Amino acid sequence: MTPILADPVDEVRRVLEQADHEGVVIRAVGGLAIALRAPSVEQLSPRRAYHDLDLAARPNAAALSRLMTALGYEPARRFNTLNGAERLLFHDPAGRRVDVFVDNLRMCHDLPFADRLEIDRWTIPLADLALSKLQIVELTDRDAQDLAALLADHQLSPDDAGGISLARFQEICAADWGWWRTVDGNLAALGARWREQAAEADPREANILREASNRARDLRAALDAMPKSLRWRARAAVGSRLAWYSLPEEVR
Repeated sequence: MTPILADPVDEVRRVLEQADHEGVVIRAVGGLAIALRAPSVEQLSPRRAYHDLDLAARPNAAALSRLMTALGYEPARRFNTLNGAERLLFHDPAGRRVDVFVDNLRMCHDLPFADRLEIDRWTIPLADLALSKLQIVELTDRDAQDLAALLADHQLSPDDAGGISLARFQEICAADWGWWRTVDGNLAALGARWREQAAEADPREANILREASNRARDLRAALDAMPKSLRWRARAAVGSRLAWYSLPEEVR
């Protein structure tokens, strides 16, 4: 087995390939997943940097621990004992962290993915990648870059086979007003931000940003047109008077 690789993109490929070889179902999430699926991120400035690995998996702590240990990672034993049903942590000797989310990506909202891990080979599906970023209330510049590349490189589609699945967005956002509120607000802000940045960018980057802005606009329109659940409508009547999201705690 090859040693831990310095480049995080190469390293996440190594982890995914070994997991596939051993029959352990894991998929990349986060910035590295978008690096694997949206090559336009390399054309955006400043250059995107990576460090930690984020993965999604089904509950199988023993198999995951064996895999990661064999790959050269040390489990965070106390954390994993207390939280292993939802999340596992591993570290390499240089301090790189591998964060494994089990069945659900819990940040500002909950994104369940247990039945979607095998739709695509290396990452969670494109719609879930977009949702995993759009659920973040306090987006960073890196999150914005990732979303710009993802939306620029992949069209909106009725289902997962054709691109970013509108059916998945409907499943998540048309059933939960809080989800919709965060996603719609982020798309509005990012679309405006990307249009402004495109005016000052070089032609290649400007094209990416304009395409991303157009997709953000189209996705907002699609979300607005989706039929909403009774639960969504009841929560919408309360609106922003009550908090509709959580702020996740940072774990090291």
